[in-house]
Amino acid sequence: MRALLFAAAAALLSFAAPAYAQRQPPSDMWCRDQRIGPGPFDTVTICQAYTYQQCMASRTNFGTCYQNPRYDPRFAKPKR
Repeated sequence: MRALLFAAAAALLSFAAPAYAQRQPPSDMWCRDQRIGPGPFDTVTICQAYTYQQCMASRTNFGTCYQNPRYDPRFAKPKR
């Protein structure tokens, strides 16, 4: 009986967690493009900076920083 309850809880969490994660927009305000290949379109967007200075410091020789178009202050992480 315990094994059945554990399996049911694990299944419920495995379906609920990805759905919740997909609804939340990214909370970081600044993004940059990171080159991942030799082509001009081989880039990935990385939004992991809370300030413009953090974004500029984290970039490589290529690219610039820009405000995250999906930023929503309601989901911002609290400052420490």
